[in-house]
Amino acid sequence: MIAFLSGTVALIEDDALVLDVGGVGYRVFTAESVRLSAERDAALRLFTYQHVREDAILLYGFASDEERRLFVRLQSATGVGPKLALQMFGRLSAAQIVRAIQTEDVEALTTVPGIGAKIAKRIALELRDRIDDLAQVLPDPGQGRKNAARAAQSPGPDVLPHLVEAREALLALGFQEREVIDALSVFAEQALPTADIVRQALRRLAR
Repeated sequence: MIAFLSGTVALIEDDALVLDVGGVGYRVFTAESVRLSAERDAALRLFTYQHVREDAILLYGFASDEERRLFVRLQSATGVGPKLALQMFGRLSAAQIVRAIQTEDVEALTTVPGIGAKIAKRIALELRDRIDDLAQVLPDPGQGRKNAARAAQSPGPDVLPHLVEAREALLALGFQEREVIDALSVFAEQALPTADIVRQALRRLAR
């Protein structure tokens, strides 16, 4: 089992990255947030999950081992395979997924394409008592929203500069402050360049 890969980003595809590791290209399926933050020819480490099918061996990659562990845990719920589990990371952060499951927030879970109310309830029911360990190590999603709101309301240079700059860019594009705060809350705990945050936030705002 491949635990992680460290290499250089050779290609950025629609649903995957090709990582050059010692001259061998590994295609690793990732969430959109990982691909948007990746740069061609830049060094990258991904924590991986190897999924074996009759017709293929697939690799899924994540920015942290906690995210990889959550991805594996999600697949233990009835009806959730790797494709659907990865889609959850495309709509929600790892911390938001854990929080939604623990609080049985069906509304949050059903924002993920392919998850209806029935599946969302089943995921929460089957996993809510099995992710306490992950809740302890993942950042509080509520704190992310507080940080984003703080950046929006007190845009001083000492307050999360990357969020302040992203907020100003999004407001300049005509978005409302409340929706900007919601879009930025996912990135409050991430050290991403402002341009990447704006690009990913625009995708969320367009949904």
